Amino acid sequence: MGVAKAEAVSEAATVDANGAIETGLATAIIRSGYWIAEDGDSYNLAAFDQTNGAWPIGQPLPLPSWSNRSKATFVVEKLWQYEEMIGLIETKLQRMLEETHYNTANNFVDFYRTYRAAVAATAPSRGQRGTEDLKTHFHKYTIPINRRHHMCVSLGMEIVSRIAEHHPDIGRLLYLVSCEEALDESVSYIEHCEENGIELAGSSLEKEHALVAMKILVGGREGVLILDPGYHVARAVTVMKDQKYPHTGWFTQSDEPHCRREYSYGFHELNDNYITWTERMTRGAKQQYEQSLVYIGRPYRTAIDVTVRRNLVYNFRSLLSRDAKGRVCAGLYFPVVPNPLDAQVTLFYDGPQENQVKQKFKFSLFKDAEMIPDPVLRHLDNLAPQLRMELGELVDLMVDLAASIHDVDFVRQVLEINNDINELSADN
Repeated sequence: MGVAKAEAVSEAATVDANGAIETGLATAIIRSGYWIAEDGDSYNLAAFDQTNGAWPIGQPLPLPSWSNRSKATFVVEKLWQYEEMIGLIETKLQRMLEETHYNTANNFVDFYRTYRAAVAATAPSRGQRGTEDLKTHFHKYTIPINRRHHMCVSLGMEIVSRIAEHHPDIGRLLYLVSCEEALDESVSYIEHCEENGIELAGSSLEKEHALVAMKILVGGREGVLILDPGYHVARAVTVMKDQKYPHTGWFTQSDEPHCRREYSYGFHELNDNYITWTERMTRGAKQQYEQSLVYIGRPYRTAIDVTVRRNLVYNFRSLLSRDAKGRVCAGLYFPVVPNPLDAQVTLFYDGPQENQVKQKFKFSLFKDAEMIPDPVLRHLDNLAPQLRMELGELVDLMVDLAASIHDVDFVRQVLEINNDINELSADN
């Protein structure tokens, strides 16, 4: 990595794209833990240039915002230098996938607990109902980000932190980027965003996903590196403008008996600040395509305030364990539904003979930890080690989830906010 490292550091030093991160900050400081908070359990949000977005009255989400300047480019002359870097990054990425979970269950429980505490705090006296509504709480809620309960944003921060620990010159060039998922039509979306600037289009943007990018120049050819641990992608995806090697092209992300998912990434023909992410789903003889857009022009500054906040009220929750290749091998998932009698959770895990066990249960079975039926408890006992959890910890989580899902008033308000956000981005 000698030549590649030297050129990357030199290039990065010429651009002050993100304040202190790129204005001569010493490599030694970055190496000593610049990306991780002092408590070791969270991230240095200043390093990721995170901020709160403006929140106009009537908007269901804050407005997204981006850095004023672009990030510098990772420059190498020789293809082998780039391949060597990709090997290093993929090794760290695959190990991270194996060691972490995708988890939107715990943050849902945390959100619920703080809401109930806020309601209690506004009660005139003990036993009476408080006046706090969920929209108000959602608006002022400080979102916890830690290194234990990950979704796409903190997974992006985690992989940057791990790369920067041993390769700070590369870490400085990686940045969080925003993604608008499942677009009806990409051309009008880009035209809308670019007509007056993407910030002014923010009132209609959902930005429900975030990932990591790095601009690259390989032998004079432009491209971008994409890392997406939030969607369990176990490879460093290379997107070249000329679509020639090392351009990744189509690859199989998952291949299950009922559905094969394949991904492809490419620069949008209208504007090279956008990467088109195409998903092809094959079920039997039927194929379905879905297209999303990743904005790589400038670093995304409201990944926590917009993307994580949006996820808090999404009507589908999960806790997923992945292997090093990105296969989702164990976990739980459930939809958030209005009627608690309909509330069910699916548990799945690898069985003893390489078969996957999948069972669906009513959430009512988990209302009381002491009353969970033995057959259900055995499934939890099998699942827990594959989630690297103690059985008691998993049981506590299930009880907490059941409490939140059976709170009809809380669920009703969650679904109302989720619907408001869906209407916000309905034309995208």
